[in-house]
Amino acid sequence: MKKFFIAAVPLAAVLALGGCSSTPERPTSDTSSLIVINSLSEPNASDSRNNSSSDASGVQANVSFSGDRVITENRTVAEGQVLTVRNGETLYINDGAEFTVDGGIAVENGGSIKVRSGGSLLLNGKMTLDGGLELGGFLGIREKGEINGAGLLTVLNSFDDIDCKGTCKAKIKAPEPVEKDGVTYVGGVLIVNKKYSVPEDYGEELGLVIDEAYDQLLKMREDTGFDMPLVSGYRSYWTQDDLFNYYCEIDDYDKVVMYSAEPGHSEHQTGLAMDLGQITEDYVNTEEGGWLTDNCHKYGFIIRYPKGCEKKTGYDYEPWHVRWLGESTARLVRDSGLTLEEFLGVEAM
Repeated sequence: MKKFFIAAVPLAAVLALGGCSSTPERPTSDTSSLIVINSLSEPNASDSRNNSSSDASGVQANVSFSGDRVITENRTVAEGQVLTVRNGETLYINDGAEFTVDGGIAVENGGSIKVRSGGSLLLNGKMTLDGGLELGGFLGIREKGEINGAGLLTVLNSFDDIDCKGTCKAKIKAPEPVEKDGVTYVGGVLIVNKKYSVPEDYGEELGLVIDEAYDQLLKMREDTGFDMPLVSGYRSYWTQDDLFNYYCEIDDYDKVVMYSAEPGHSEHQTGLAMDLGQITEDYVNTEEGGWLTDNCHKYGFIIRYPKGCEKKTGYDYEPWHVRWLGESTARLVRDSGLTLEEFLGVEAM
């Protein structure tokens, strides 16, 4: 099987994935700092790793070639370099291959990257995603890593496959909802709202909240010095039933359903939600409440019912109600500017 060798080039001469020659020419500039993909194979070639030519290591050439290609070994786009995937082309990252971007990568409209199961894409630099990124493997967005553009990041399996410590402004398509034992998950994220419920006995073994969420609450208090009192954590189905019925006795039903969940439809029953600080919209105007709104995603939480999103979530604005997602997914939701329902692509009611 024929092999092709490529290397990143300076920003002024972005590497193109176009037509191919079997005898590539060497770049005219100094190649001592150019280390990138030096073994690409044709896709669907089962022997691509075993047949890697012995002189692949260290071969650096500036070539252009046509068709889709597969990364089969660990490779790096060097700092100061940009790799471009053009319209009509697909770059595959195979099982066992780790593709690190220290420089930049641009996926043009009509181009795509497909990270297969067992493959990894690690971004220390910037990605301009105007095409598609299909994630069946792992995506690591490091602290200085960024994904921008008008393209689409499609998560095939779970949001646990993404470790985001940087920024992702690209649109994300979540997997389809999956129901297990009466509980609905989207990409591993449990969803509870007016449409999706949990069984009566769900969460009976829980304490105040799940351990990870409580640990991060303690960390927020330690890091900021704010009290952030935990007003309400886990509530059983029957506690929520009593609470909802009480509110209906003292207020109009149409108003109650905007600030209280019917039993089985409360996030509090999952142990993933907490009411913190003060149960009033004015909480956001306090130093503590304002900090919570602006920074809770750094600790794995989101403001579950944002201001102005009543028709999208089904509930009134609650600056005190946070939902635990984990740091990476919380960052993704925050960067998207969407409600959790919009982010996961599910209905609220």
